[in-house]
Amino acid sequence: MPKDSGNRKPRGLRKQSSSDERRDRAQRVREQGLEMTFRCGRCEKKNLRCFVDTASGRCAGCISVHAECSLFVPEEEWEKVEEEERNKRLELARAEESAALAAESVARALTTVACAKRELLELEGRKQEFARRDLAVLKWEDNSRSG
Repeated sequence: MPKDSGNRKPRGLRKQSSSDERRDRAQRVREQGLEMTFRCGRCEKKNLRCFVDTASGRCAGCISVHAECSLFVPEEEWEKVEEEERNKRLELARAEESAALAAESVARALTTVACAKRELLELEGRKQEFARRDLAVLKWEDNSRSG
């Protein structure tokens, strides 16, 4: 019969190693069934299903091997995208302003063209009026000489 010392812990209460804890946590996450519709970088690269642990924000696969999980986009990436968005909005505002100035310039040019066309038509009308008047005077002179 084996000797039983009183200071020995029962097997079930033994402290698990960190690897065992990670495996257990990963297993719990898998069992909860919170499979992501997209995958973290590691799971994508290894073509694994990606189960998220909502408490830690990491996936079960990364937890089990103690790997960095890219499930959430890093803050630096958010800041980079937000800066790019601000720059594009500013670029768009400048382009709209430039287009408005160009449209204003085009409108002025079209107004100038329309005015010039109207003035040309007025001159042509005066020219025809002068020709009719001269023809009327010549006709009157011809009638008075023959008459």
